[in-house]
Amino acid sequence: MDNVNLSVSLTQEEKRFLMEAALLMRDCDRLDEAMEMFRAITPLVEDKHLPMVGVGTIHFSRGEFDEAVEVFEKAVAFRDESAIAHAHLGEALAFAKQNEEAKLALDRAIELDPKGEDGGEMAKTIQKFLSYGLI
Repeated sequence: MDNVNLSVSLTQEEKRFLMEAALLMRDCDRLDEAMEMFRAITPLVEDKHLPMVGVGTIHFSRGEFDEAVEVFEKAVAFRDESAIAHAHLGEALAFAKQNEEAKLALDRAIELDPKGEDGGEMAKTIQKFLSYGLI
């Protein structure tokens, strides 16, 4: 069974279920399992930036800010119009003490989502923390 290439086709509902399961694992502090799940989901979905963001959030929660930045940058490169990816990138950059780069990423998230429905509000909150010197 070496080098077997399995073709898997999932419905949108099944993909959503897998993403939700990975998010629940992450939120229940089952980080290793969640990481494995996000990485397994990535090649199966069209919106690859979403499981990439999930991987980045696990690195972030572990305090691995440089690794989180790297993964969020890949998510942004894959889907530049994703406000949530830019917001998470900005947060990771802020915690990595790269404040100028963080401000650029956060500004981009707000530009993409001025109503704050998909990352813009998160970006505004992080900007406030930065301006108060709390990050």
